[in-house]
Amino acid sequence: MKILVLGDCASDGSNCLNKQIIGEEDNGITEYSLASNKKYRKYIVGWYLKNTKTSRGPINTDELLENALLYLQDREMQESWTSNLQDKFHVTNLSQGGATAYGYYKRLLKYEDKEGRPDIIVLTDHDPTHPWQRINLKGKKYFFEKGYDPRWPIFSINPKLKSPAEAQEMAFNKSKFYFDKGANEKRNYIIMNWFHKYLLKNQYQFIKIKFYEGFQEFDNDDNVIDCTDLAKKYAGIPKGTIGSLKLGVQNDIYLRVDKKLSELTNRKKVI
Repeated sequence: MKILVLGDCASDGSNCLNKQIIGEEDNGITEYSLASNKKYRKYIVGWYLKNTKTSRGPINTDELLENALLYLQDREMQESWTSNLQDKFHVTNLSQGGATAYGYYKRLLKYEDKEGRPDIIVLTDHDPTHPWQRINLKGKKYFFEKGYDPRWPIFSINPKLKSPAEAQEMAFNKSKFYFDKGANEKRNYIIMNWFHKYLLKNQYQFIKIKFYEGFQEFDNDDNVIDCTDLAKKYAGIPKGTIGSLKLGVQNDIYLRVDKKLSELTNRKKVI
């Protein structure tokens, strides 16, 4: 059975390895994710070199940081509650930090191009403040989940993206515009409602997990898997994570999701 997980940082394992990498204390809060903060990159590279010294090939210094970040992403994903589902199902976890409902839609389409229709979608809500932009440029369409931070108000090109610099700058300006207007939450409520209806209309089989507050599709559904109590245990104020506590609740989240999936799959077998 093919399971597709669509979520944000609550299901991608981000920050679960913080204590190993930066020696985080139990009350230590990491803002956003470890990978996104440049001050931690020397720690990530050192941890990567230590953990791969017997398995990696020659070191290319030009690619060292990128390889270290990719290794971190993969190892964090392995710590996520989603990895425990692999014992029973074929799971593809397309969660990523900063994801939005429109991003879920785009990732679903890409998944179906390669794997076909998933048997069950595990759909989570996301932080309602996450930004997203659609850009039309010279007849081509681009999608970004690009955030604006007033602490770094100057646009810079991300060379890792395939999109042209002009499209990136347009996305940056849009992100700033929506940030200044305080419009991100309203836009996310609208697009989550649209995506939820899309799944229903096209008769996808899906279950929902709630980590946040604000989306009516999750807040007003008695059948939702409510994990807000677990998310609050590791949440730092205003935008942070206590990594060791997040790691500690991953199995609790898994048990709740596994119970729901087992109920669903057993019911399908009976039918």
